[in-house]
Amino acid sequence: MLNKVFDKDVAMTEFGISSPESVLGFTNRNVPPYISALIPERNPDYVFQTQQLGIMSIWWEAAPDEPLFISGPHGSGKTSFVNQFCARVGAPVVSLTARSRLDRTDLIGHYIIDKDKTMRFVDGPLTRAWRHGMVLLINEMSAAPADLWLSVNELLEGAPLFIEATGEVVKKHPRARIVMTDNIRGMTDDGNGLYLGRHLQDPAVMDRCWKLRMEYIDEESETALLESRIPDVEVHGIELPVWKKQFAQRLCAAANKVREAYFGSHDVQPIEATISTRVLLRLKDLLIISGRTKELSVKDALNWALRIALTEAVDKTSALTIQKIVEAELGNICSHLAAP
Repeated sequence: MLNKVFDKDVAMTEFGISSPESVLGFTNRNVPPYISALIPERNPDYVFQTQQLGIMSIWWEAAPDEPLFISGPHGSGKTSFVNQFCARVGAPVVSLTARSRLDRTDLIGHYIIDKDKTMRFVDGPLTRAWRHGMVLLINEMSAAPADLWLSVNELLEGAPLFIEATGEVVKKHPRARIVMTDNIRGMTDDGNGLYLGRHLQDPAVMDRCWKLRMEYIDEESETALLESRIPDVEVHGIELPVWKKQFAQRLCAAANKVREAYFGSHDVQPIEATISTRVLLRLKDLLIISGRTKELSVKDALNWALRIALTEAVDKTSALTIQKIVEAELGNICSHLAAP
């Protein structure tokens, strides 16, 4: 069966992993351009976590008719992980973000009025995945009502799709897959009630899924990622490579301290927001911009960058806590930035 589905071996070195093993993928020789255009663009700087990559690879090759459910805190890289995996194995991705009023027709398709005033049925993302052999990526799964996923239970198992509106039956393409991502764990929330408007899932739905947990990447990998994204700017009083490394290390240390405050403890009230990897990359850019603006003091430059990157959306107590943590960890590293 695998030989009929896959036609390419992708070396683990393509994922940044030193290993003689490989992952099965596609050459896409005879794939129409409008399908191959949906293969995500490869980011050569993306850092894969070995454990998560191993689970993803096994699921990818062994369980085509079972969805993969990826949970983890916001900004931990769930969506980018799926897209970067698919970029390397050559799999086109059709995605949607769940919402409170998402229903079965949003997944399967509906009629629209065409330019010539006639009615035309348009495939939904699930139908497109089934028809053309794509990965259906459903983000924020629990934002949709739990009974929606119950209503497509048979499709989560790879059954043929019956389109009631047209009477057509679409058999699942052997390359089609379903991946769902969420901030909560499915049948339980994140433990702190941090995500609003979410629906716990029925055990019958979660029973059909493989599970993968994504946390923020380890400090060493996150530092390497951050350092690779720092541009060659002019600095004084320090060599540029040394400054880049220290800047990345201090930023990542600050992010980890903020994350500890965000998740809190039994005797400390958690703050309202955290520094995800996504926010960290944004903050890095803003700090470089503000740090090179000599009209601002180092403290004011930090506050400006933090407000835009994160803290304008939280209460004053949380904002001040985040600012003090980042200020303490960064020290005077931004003072080495020279004006453009």
